[in-house]
Amino acid sequence: MRDGGLGMKVDQAWPLAATVTASAHATAHATTSAAAVAAATTDLAPSPSTGLSSGLVALALVIARPLWNRTGHLNTAAHEGGHALMAFLLDREFLAVRLEANQNGLTSYFGRPRGFGRMIISASGYTAPSLFGLAAAALLAAGNVTAAFLLAGLALCGLLLLVVNAFGRLTVVVMTLLLVLVTARGSAGSQLFVACAVSWFLLLGAIRSLGELRQARRYSLHTDADTLASVSHLPAWVWVAIFYTIDLYCLLLGGRLLLGG
Repeated sequence: MRDGGLGMKVDQAWPLAATVTASAHATAHATTSAAAVAAATTDLAPSPSTGLSSGLVALALVIARPLWNRTGHLNTAAHEGGHALMAFLLDREFLAVRLEANQNGLTSYFGRPRGFGRMIISASGYTAPSLFGLAAAALLAAGNVTAAFLLAGLALCGLLLLVVNAFGRLTVVVMTLLLVLVTARGSAGSQLFVACAVSWFLLLGAIRSLGELRQARRYSLHTDADTLASVSHLPAWVWVAIFYTIDLYCLLLGGRLLLGG
């Protein structure tokens, strides 16, 4: 009985040893594959030619009015997303976002109508596209294309939860589907090019939106700059100048990163 019992233990040890060996080989293979993917991803940083060509595409989308009328919704989504993100971080309640067909947007929340928090939330709209574009440029310059797409997807999903009108929801869904399509079907090179173009678009689109802000202030005193003037001791034109300073700085720094500088 003892010999039989010992034999049973030995027989069970063989498959156990084989399983451990197979697991070790699988772990080593997975580690090697992960290292290879990480190395390939790190090497996939924008070259000067990729940065320049994607920048020219983004510039055309921003400058040409027929193209901007269709692509400018991304800038509006980033603008309202900046308001919503700061309102969320400052613990505001009942957040709701509207994205309109004419590229107007509105972020509503319940909170104090004045104070430092209101000022920060109001100031985040016209700076958000530039800051998002700069963050994407930094990730791409480091070779983290996958991280850039992942963060973009998370941002779109979060925005979709807050949008309350049908056109806004449709806009965010279309953007998300395009992101998924590029991620699933595009080659590594095409993913990098699209990511660079989007980063350029946000950086350049922020500057164009400030020109539209200056025009809008001729007919309305309900812009973000005027709201900031009402909750601070600075006139609206000073806030416009601050927006220009931040957005131009982001454009210069982000452009340098995307051009391989």
